[in-house]
This record gives sequence, C-alpha cells and structure tokens, in this order.
Amino acid sequence: MITNSETIFYFSFGKKWINLALDLRKKISPNLDYPPMRTYFFLLVFLLSFSSNAFTQDNLATYKRGKTLIRYGNYSEAMELMRPYMDESSFGKLALYAQYHFGMAAFKNGQGELAKSVIEPLAENKTWEKQEDAKYLLALIYFEEKKNIEALHELSLIKNPDIFSNGERASLNYLKNTSVSFLVANLSKFKDNKGYLIALREQLERQSIMSIEEKAVLKQLSNIDYSFDIPNQSNKNLQILDIAILLPFNYSGGTDVKTISQGNFILELYQGINYALAELIANGTKINVKTYDTQRNNNRLQTILSEEFLLNADVIIGPIYPEETEIVLQFSEKNEIPFINPLSNLDDKIQGYDFAYLFRPAVSSLSSSLLNYLKSNISGKRLAIAYSSASRDEQLANKLEAESKNQGFGIVTKTLISAKNINHFFESLQLQKDLLSKTDAVLILSDDPNIAQATFGYMESKNLQIPVVVMDSWLFFNFASYEMLETQNFVFLGNNSIDFSNPNLEAFRTGFNEQYGKFPSLNMHLGYELVNWIAQTISPAEGFDFRSNLNKNGFSQGKITYGFDFRDSNNNRYVPVLRLNNGNLEDN
Repeated sequence: MITNSETIFYFSFGKKWINLALDLRKKISPNLDYPPMRTYFFLLVFLLSFSSNAFTQDNLATYKRGKTLIRYGNYSEAMELMRPYMDESSFGKLALYAQYHFGMAAFKNGQGELAKSVIEPLAENKTWEKQEDAKYLLALIYFEEKKNIEALHELSLIKNPDIFSNGERASLNYLKNTSVSFLVANLSKFKDNKGYLIALREQLERQSIMSIEEKAVLKQLSNIDYSFDIPNQSNKNLQILDIAILLPFNYSGGTDVKTISQGNFILELYQGINYALAELIANGTKINVKTYDTQRNNNRLQTILSEEFLLNADVIIGPIYPEETEIVLQFSEKNEIPFINPLSNLDDKIQGYDFAYLFRPAVSSLSSSLLNYLKSNISGKRLAIAYSSASRDEQLANKLEAESKNQGFGIVTKTLISAKNINHFFESLQLQKDLLSKTDAVLILSDDPNIAQATFGYMESKNLQIPVVVMDSWLFFNFASYEMLETQNFVFLGNNSIDFSNPNLEAFRTGFNEQYGKFPSLNMHLGYELVNWIAQTISPAEGFDFRSNLNKNGFSQGKITYGFDFRDSNNNRYVPVLRLNNGNLEDN
C-alpha cells in the first residue's frame, strides 16, 4: 500500500509545473504578455491536481508493483521498476522511498554493496521520517558482511521501540554463533540490546570451561529475564502445519450444522478437504486444523478472527463471499498470514494485497490462455461469445472482448444467455450453413447445467463441427457422453482441471466412495486438491514462507489436477485447454 508519507511528494513539483505552464502558454500564445501571477497560481493548482491524479493512476501503479514484487521474491525485476523513481529532482520525497525499496530488494538479492550504497545516505538523512527503518536495514547489511560492531552501533541509534525490537531479534539471529570473547568485550557498549544479551548468555551456557570474568557475566545475565516475544511464533510449533478453515456452511443464514443438506456446495468442498487432511495425517504429515462456520455473519466472523489459533495459523482457507472476504483480507494482511479463496476466479478484490490468493485461475489468466489457444488452433478470426449472468462469466466475456483485438480477433456478438435463449443465439450465427456462418468459434462461458444441456441438444440435432469452447465443469455433467462431446468438437477451458489420466485420481475416488458411500463431485475434487497443494507448498521441511516457496516451485504437478503455476502471481496461471481424442482428454 502507498503510505500517507509517500504521497507528500505530489506537492513538491511547484517550480517544475510553473515552468511547464509558462512553456505551454508560450506555445499557445507566444505574442501575449505574461498574465498576472494569480493566473499562474490557478494554473498551478490545476496542473498539480491533474498531475497528482495522473501520477497516482499511472506511474504509481508501476511503483506499487515494484513493492509487491519484493514481497513475491522477484527482486531483480522489482529493482528495475524502482530505479526510475530514485531521481529526487523529478520525484521529490517519493525518490527516498524508492531508494529504500530498491536497497531492500538489492539486499535480499544478495547484492550487499549495492544495497549499502543506496541505504547509507537514507540512514544519515535526519529529515526523512523513515530514517530509522533505513538504519535497521543498514544494520542487517552490516550483519551479513560480518561487521557486527557497525551493525550494533546502527541499532543502538534507533529510538522507535518496534523497530529496535526487530533489531534485537536480528542481533540474536546473527550473534548466536559469535565468539564469547567478542560478546564479553563489547558488553558495556550494547547492554541495552536484549538480543545481544541472550546471544551472550546462550554462548556462555554452552561452555564447559569459563574464566572468572565469564562466570560473573553469566551470573549477572542469569538473574535477569532478558526474554522477548517473537510475534506470531510464541505459541507456534514449527513442526506442525496449522490450517484454519473459515467457510459459510450455513450460507443462507442458518446457525445449526444439522440443517445443512447434502447438496450444500460448501459441505462438498469441505468433504474433499477433510478427506485430504485425514490422508495426509495417516501418512505422517503433522497437521493441526480448526474449522469454523462463519454462517455468512460478519459479527461472528470478527469473533472467530480474535481467537489465538487464527493468529498462529500458517494458512487460512476461505471464506468465499465478498463481504466476508474483505474482513479476512484485512486480517491476513495485518498478520501476514496467507489467505486462500478456494473457489473464486475474481481477483479484483484482492489486487494489491500481498497475502491473498485465489486457488483457481483469475479471469485474466483464463482469458489470456484461451486467446493463445485460439490463435494457434482455429483458422478464422471471428468469435461469438455467450455468457451467463454469473459475475465470473460476465467479467471473462468483457476481458476476452477487450483483449481479442490485440490477438487479431473480431467479436461478432457478445450475448447474455440462459437456457431459454441459447437456441436463438446459435441460430443467429447461421452455424448450420458453413459458407454463411458468421463465426469461426463459439465461446460459451457458463457452469450452468441447464445451459449445457440445451447446448448439447442443439449441437447434436444439427451435427455441427464448429469449435465450441466451454468451461471444464461441463465434463462433470451426467447427461452427455464423451462420444458426443468429442464428435461435436467441444473444447474445454481448464479451471484447475481434473486430470483423468492421473493414477492418483482413481485411488482418491475409490477411497472417497468407500468412506462416504458416493463418488466425489467436482467441489469435492477441488477440496482434496487444495489441501494437497497447501501441504506441498509449506511444511516443516520446506519452510512456511508461502510466497517464496510458490516462486521456488514454479510449475508444480497437481495431485489429481494438471498442475499449478503461482510464480509472481496470486492465482493459478496454468490454464490447460483440453480436447477429447479417442475418448481421452488431451492438453493442447
């Protein structure tokens, strides 16, 4: 997020904009005398307002993306995005923030000397309100260079208690293996640093032989409690994966789990989640999970978020509805806990948040993958788009329309459809008359089984061969055979698609049927895959930095799906486009 301090720079361009105004006036009316100064004032106010708005909407988007990429671990690209903003003559105080973020990225990218050259001036700049943040970062750089005295000196100058507390923790981390002689010799200089004192005490306690001086120091340290809390880890067992599940089982406003019907799609999702958890635990994975029914009640959700378990959770699954999502977004961002929406494709609400994820591909990922497929696999450039009233389908239709021109496509129609008017939509395209057909491919964006059934019926009666792109959910509808889907040239847009050729799928389906007395639905498959993806991403062995591990993993094979790619992304960018060939689905 852009802080209030970072926006102050908007009003530091007075002279620059006056000169721009004068140049502009001369170009428009070169023969007129200069107007009174008050004219410049009003023109300046106008230009400041205009430039502030334009800068906020355009240039700041790149600046903000640079900050986000640092969180994602893409340090090199973040540095390149920050570099243009580091010119103080052009960007005023924003340049200081850009320099700080650039230095942070360089430090995390292992470029210590470069980071130090940028951060040292900021740490000495007494007029900058973030000077002590720069001192803390400079101390980390010195610690990495084994310059412990310089690092500890920078920390000793910090007055902000929160920043100094972070410095104490860093001191403990970097000094825990430092020689006792160094720590004892410099004790008087840094006796106010708890991390320093804890490191010294731990080093002394490990020694079997101590000098008289060392024994005296240990006695002194042993009589005082120099412990300090580490946020979010005081009660955290680092050998256990803690998962909090927040789902609106009673999404219609009920309060009793006994009233939940078997057709409840949240219950189906949870059954898949629960089955995966039991399987992982049986195979030795240490998982601690708590499940909460939010009841789609914001007050209840706020009460749930106050529980200690939520503060120590490694990941939060759900909720899914916008009003609940907004609350959990703020909570997860504040406490730096990854939050995953398990079903949505809409990322407009989570943009700009560092800890919010969609398990499924966002609308933008679906759109780009589909257009890339069409560009390589159909001969014509005319597209007909039909979409349902669901938010995802409407946004996807709009996204395809907006991006199709860049790929050379033309949209002949974009129509809101229902089961009642789908036949009219097809007839308007004259598909049964090949030479007169108005389109080269039909895109039907809907998960509605009624729309699917009407489409199947129409296509079968006309025996059409034109490509029809539909969502992969249509593969789970039980009123169409694979033979008919293949014959009628259906293409399926992947949305965390189930890989029917994966041997793990049969084991899951069989085991699920034995436990629940039925074969799993699509939502049950998704719940099962979601938990396996989380356990694959974070664990005691791999560490609990969700973002860093996603980048490190790159593309990863799913347990029962075609896979995931969350590199520098808050949604699954891997979107296979599938076709049936001899009864088997193939990824194109």
